[in-house]
Amino acid sequence: MECFQCGACTATCPIGYMGEEPIDARNMIRRAQIGLEITQNIWNCSTCRLCEESCPRGVKIVNVILGLRQLEFEERKAPEKVEKIVWDIYENGNPWGGKKTDRAKWAEGMDIKDAREGVDVLLYVGCDAAYNKDLHRSLKSLANIMKKAGINFGILGNDERCCGEPVRNAGENGYLEELVNDNIKEFEKTGAKKIVAFSPHCGNMFLSTYKKMGLNIEVEHYSEFINELINEGRIKLNEEARGKITIHDPCYLSRYGDGYKDIRETLSFLPKVEIDEMEDSGKGSICCGGGGNRMFMDFEGKRLSDFRIIQARDTGADTVLTACPICNMNLNDSSKVNSAGINVKELSEYLEERMK
Repeated sequence: MECFQCGACTATCPIGYMGEEPIDARNMIRRAQIGLEITQNIWNCSTCRLCEESCPRGVKIVNVILGLRQLEFEERKAPEKVEKIVWDIYENGNPWGGKKTDRAKWAEGMDIKDAREGVDVLLYVGCDAAYNKDLHRSLKSLANIMKKAGINFGILGNDERCCGEPVRNAGENGYLEELVNDNIKEFEKTGAKKIVAFSPHCGNMFLSTYKKMGLNIEVEHYSEFINELINEGRIKLNEEARGKITIHDPCYLSRYGDGYKDIRETLSFLPKVEIDEMEDSGKGSICCGGGGNRMFMDFEGKRLSDFRIIQARDTGADTVLTACPICNMNLNDSSKVNSAGINVKELSEYLEERMK
């Protein structure tokens, strides 16, 4: 669809909420249309798609930004930290600079199958959770839920490599193609009928980029998978459990899909848990600010997650749930920095604690 310069995208860009200059998508797209130099900081974008949600013409604004990043990367104009991310993935299989041999440390002592022995479900862990010790408990919770349901699943262990989303966000499409093809070959070795991704960012990569490049395995985010297990009666929740929660909907579950609905359907099996929605939720959820490779870059002043954690606190809930490792990290940091007095929990951990 053709942009007709209404400016709704620029007005809704959440980057401006924190006093930073919002990404003027209207100006950027117009300059691209007529061949002028782009003056916007395209590396500021979190790829949250809130701009696209407000666009009456359905313009794929994030794709435009990613295309512009590709041009800058090819011309060696990308920020130094962006180039480092790509090299870290090339050399170590992850953007965090972690050792390959540390990737599966979270699973030590859990007796989780090597997926290449043959499984029905491949649990794809992803870099963010694998290399952040604070998220290991959430990964273990998901594995325990799958065990409880009797799922024949496994992981690739230390041989798992980055899904490539940071490479795509950097604009290095040449290496991305190589990485995706190598990963598809590894996935196929497992014989899995389904891939369950812990991160919605990884899940989106598999459903979009990987499917276009030949991946022929069903893909689900873990929130959708757990919802299916509950509806099938394979796991049961304690209906007497109580609590007062709010939900932070990750961008990659709310605007890149409808995963936010699965979360609420799952929580409906906990009838005594009260859900107080934030002012911005579902399709209108405000980004945590970590997508689009922003997690790896430095920005001055307040963060979007600071804004979001205050919204969560103002609901009166004692816990904010999310289902994304990037959101989890950012919200936890902001809760501590702002002394918000609200707990941040990953959905998997919250549900395991309330299983029968």
